[in-house]
Amino acid sequence: MTTDIDGGAVTDRFDQIEATLLRYPDIDSTELADLKRWFDKEASALEVASLASKERLRQQYSDFRFAHIDRLGLVEMVLTVLAGILLLGGITIVAIGA
Repeated sequence: MTTDIDGGAVTDRFDQIEATLLRYPDIDSTELADLKRWFDKEASALEVASLASKERLRQQYSDFRFAHIDRLGLVEMVLTVLAGILLLGGITIVAIGA
């Protein structure tokens, strides 16, 4: 897929992601899913760092990460609560037994 960025044709995947992120949050659901997939499954740490370090993407990158990458999902929240309950239960058992 070819995307236009700064008036030039872009065919490189990294450049395509950069162009989409530059337009964030004004992207459609397909582009949002593509960004999520790229960050979750395709991007290397170097590529993510490269995007994060670009001044012109700073706000969009930060907003995207906060809304879609760094948020805990339902499974993570449930597991965190269960771990907390088990930890408190263990502390209680140790405190009562001592």
